[in-house]
Amino acid sequence: MAEKQQKEKFAFIDWFGFIIGVVVTSFLVFILIWPLIDPTPDKSSTLQENVEQLAPASK
Repeated sequence: MAEKQQKEKFAFIDWFGFIIGVVVTSFLVFILIWPLIDPTPDKSSTLQENVEQLAPASK
């Protein structure tokens, strides 16, 4: 009887961990595809443009 209760507890922990994994993975995929689906009219700056604004090239 005690073995069955412990098995159910582990099943709940596994389910909870699976949900956390799905949320984290979905978030990372969303961040990676955001530049492709950016709805703003002038789009976000590229990484190259952001780097150039932070460290302008000396002339």
